[in-house]
Amino acid sequence: MSNKLGIFLAGGAVGAVAALLCAPRTGQEARTMVAEKVNEAWGQAQSISADAGVNAQQVYQSAAARGQEVVSTVQAKGQEVAGQAAARVQEVASNLKPSFTQDNDELRDKIEAARQRIASQVAKNAEEAGQATEEAVEAVVEAVEPVAEEAAETPDQAKEPKAE
Repeated sequence: MSNKLGIFLAGGAVGAVAALLCAPRTGQEARTMVAEKVNEAWGQAQSISADAGVNAQQVYQSAAARGQEVVSTVQAKGQEVAGQAAARVQEVASNLKPSFTQDNDELRDKIEAARQRIASQVAKNAEEAGQATEEAVEAVVEAVEPVAEEAAETPDQAKEPKAE
C-alpha cells in the first residue's frame, strides 16, 4: 500500500512541475496554487494516515476477537475430546471387569476341583491305610491265636515259669 502512495505522490509532483512549466499564470499565482495543492495533499495524507491508524486498530481488534473465538473453540474441542477419552477409558474398564471376574471364576473352579481331587485322594489313602491296618491286625491275630489257644489249653503251665 505504501508503494502505491509513493507512486501517487511522485505522479502528483511530476504533474505539478509540468503544470508550472506550462501554466499561463504568473509566478505568484502559481506559487499560491501550488501551496494550496500541497496543503490539500498534506491534509489528504494526514487523513489517510489517520484512517490507516483507525483501520489498523480495527484489524487488530478483529484479529483479537477471532483469536478469542479460536481459543474458545479449541478449549471446547479439548473438553469434548477429554470427555470422550474418559468415556472410552470407563468403557474399557467396565469391559475388563467381566474378564477379570470370569478369570477369577475359572481359577476358583480349578482350585475347587483340585481340593476335591486332594480330598478324594486323602480319603482313598485313609481307606488303604485302614485296610492295611486291618490286614496287619488280622495277621497279628492269626499269629497270636495259636499261642493263645495253646496258652488256654495249658493254663497250669502258663503259670509256671519255664526253665531254659
